[in-house]
Amino acid sequence: MRRPATAFFLMMTVILSAVKVRPYTLQFTDASNSVQVRWPANTITIALSSSLTAPQPNIKAGSDVVGAVSRALDRWRDVANIRFRIVSSDVQSVSAPGTRGDGLSLVTVAHTPENAAPFNGSASEMSGRTRIFSSVGGSIAEADIVLNPGQSFSSDGTAGTYDLEATFTHEIGHLLGLEHSAVLGATMQPRQGKNGIYNLSSTSQRSLSEDDRAGVRAIYGARLGAGVRGAITGTINFSSGAPVFGANVWAEEVATGRVSASNITLANGSYRIEGLLPGNYRVFAQPLGGAVFASEIASQRGAYVGLALNQQLSFRTEELGRVKVGAGLARALNAQLSGTSALLNPSFIGTNRQLSTVAVPLAPAGVYRIFVAGEGVSLSQLSKNGITATSPFIVVDPTSVKDEDFGSKLSVISFDISVGVDAPAGDYSLRLQSLSGEVAYVVGGLTIDAAGANSEAGFSTLITPIDSADASADAVSEGG
Repeated sequence: MRRPATAFFLMMTVILSAVKVRPYTLQFTDASNSVQVRWPANTITIALSSSLTAPQPNIKAGSDVVGAVSRALDRWRDVANIRFRIVSSDVQSVSAPGTRGDGLSLVTVAHTPENAAPFNGSASEMSGRTRIFSSVGGSIAEADIVLNPGQSFSSDGTAGTYDLEATFTHEIGHLLGLEHSAVLGATMQPRQGKNGIYNLSSTSQRSLSEDDRAGVRAIYGARLGAGVRGAITGTINFSSGAPVFGANVWAEEVATGRVSASNITLANGSYRIEGLLPGNYRVFAQPLGGAVFASEIASQRGAYVGLALNQQLSFRTEELGRVKVGAGLARALNAQLSGTSALLNPSFIGTNRQLSTVAVPLAPAGVYRIFVAGEGVSLSQLSKNGITATSPFIVVDPTSVKDEDFGSKLSVISFDISVGVDAPAGDYSLRLQSLSGEVAYVVGGLTIDAAGANSEAGFSTLITPIDSADASADAVSEGG
């Protein structure tokens, strides 16, 4: 499940809103990264519980629950070689963990003890969870999605509620075999907020980012007519020779600056970024621990097991190089990092005098006041023109940068950006540079939604796979 985003207001006000190398953070059955978790066939049967059409006290009256599920399924179906077969069911509760499941892949919003159980304790603020039952061979036999009975939902952007469609879109990503992304604008990023965060209504996490599309295509292939794409693959080590485990590696288009896809390096330092259209790309590596923590990527089994306990020192962000990708080709790009400790660590972004860890939704031809906070983020420590956008379509006014009194220990700056009228939809990053020359990025912290920015609100919450059965039995994992 995803952790709820926390929005920080100025003047000290705080609210809660709630081995084979493969690309993206996919689910695997073991740490060797050899057996991928996926559905055995490209047609997946999903059962919609009758609870979706029954009044629920935590879902705003008149909300289109079934429509939200249907549109969320369509988002994934439209970009990958998968089909969904929808059936109805009177079953209300998800299958219990530690079992082999009942074979029915259920989507439910019913208020039952079984559905409430996954949201106890620290999970009480989460919006949804997905429980996957897979064999030791990685074949998914069942995947159940449940919304948190203790949280409020709507489909019309009501402030203080989670958006139904955004929640379902995220959970279906888990159902298909994806874990979390460290790109803030991705639907599969681990933190999302409720409607009203940044005082905006936004549908941005209903729509899949390029990073999300790359992830699901890596499992099931692209839809016919999507074009032949290429990949970038490599290994990242420190100068000492030790592999870099848990680096966020991402590629962005040179021409537009859009984030195209990302991957988290494995324990051997390897990465692979697939789904790239032919063209020129810049590739970067940055440590986790800013806006996205290692614990929010890692699961308790699979390829990223142990990532949260990794004692590897933080390193400085580096551009690994530029690569020209050809159709159907995999380009190699290896790198060696110095391992110098990072002093610049932007951890929050926001607008409308709020800070959080979800992407700021933008619209073409707009002008925005953006806030960034974190270690080393102050006017006195940044170089001249020390904050820029990675895209020619987004321009930072260097004369507008100033320190903000946040009333806490957070170091905060704000600045104005303008978005070009012809800015294409996608996720974009902010680049910070200190007086010493160190750089850091807020990866995908700005997002332009093709469906229309700032129309209706919605963010969900999720958790990575946390449960596993005995190795000789079917495996159970949960995500949210």
